[in-house]
Amino acid sequence: MPREAKLFLSSSGSAVRGFFKFRANIPPRWIKNAQKSRKRMEPEIVRALRSVKSIQRNRPRAQVALKNAKKQFKAVLSRWETAYNKENFYRGIRILLELQRNGSSTL
Repeated sequence: MPREAKLFLSSSGSAVRGFFKFRANIPPRWIKNAQKSRKRMEPEIVRALRSVKSIQRNRPRAQVALKNAKKQFKAVLSRWETAYNKENFYRGIRILLELQRNGSSTL
């Protein structure tokens, strides 16, 4: 079971707020894990999008099926967006830490 992103939640997804709360290092592994989590969802997004498009094209009067497919698509997109925001959050904190230490960043 993955750990809960307490830093992300407590700083409301803001890299600046997270930077002020967290003074240790952000390992590159955290960024890679967030990216892998996001990339793992992409096939599911494709399936959900194709399902919506297929229902719209082949069964235009199937309102309930279309509504359910859109709801599923929005849920998958919401999870993807959260993973994307976490990835950028950790990358942003890492950049701010590098700026503080070196005066410039390689990321």
